[in-house]
Amino acid sequence: MKKILIIILLALNFLFAQTSYVLGMRNSKYAYAGIQPFRNFGMAYENSVFVQDVELQYGRIALFYVFEHFPYIAGSYAFFYGMRYNYDYYDFGAELDVAYYVHPKYLQIKGVLQPRYDSDAKKMLGFSILVKTMPFGEIGFFGGCKNLPEFRDVERRLFAGLAFETPRLKVTPEISAPISSSLAATRVSVSFIYLNQL
Repeated sequence: MKKILIIILLALNFLFAQTSYVLGMRNSKYAYAGIQPFRNFGMAYENSVFVQDVELQYGRIALFYVFEHFPYIAGSYAFFYGMRYNYDYYDFGAELDVAYYVHPKYLQIKGVLQPRYDSDAKKMLGFSILVKTMPFGEIGFFGGCKNLPEFRDVERRLFAGLAFETPRLKVTPEISAPISSSLAATRVSVSFIYLNQL
């Protein structure tokens, strides 16, 4: 029994010694944390913040696969399921993120495709396309259009912002404005990701 326990502990030690960790926030509303115990595979949990009632909190779990075709293409696939704590709303779907580096410093094109099912809005196909340039090394600019929900509503929006990037930390404050709806608000939000990659 002791030998089996030692083997299990050694296997766990090896597994977690190779593990990368990720922390971040999306759209100033969703905080997330994840682990990547293998080179390309991982899982993450995301939870809403700044919601008054506990039962209205939203949590989402995701499994992801990251890929890189050096030096021009990088991205990820993800499958997710999320719901409110009171079970009155849920969604699930997949997401494909792809970045094409026309020039690593001066021109990057990034796209997101997100087929998903929302218990209220039913089937949806979300997208985002942006162009980014990093002319000052760790500081750059980006802009694009999307209909991915920033909170929950699907809206077509134009967005632009700044990009601050180091090998482990990326911070992107942005402003987004609705294209067609005069009722939707212009929003300012911040997203960031910290990756402790081994």
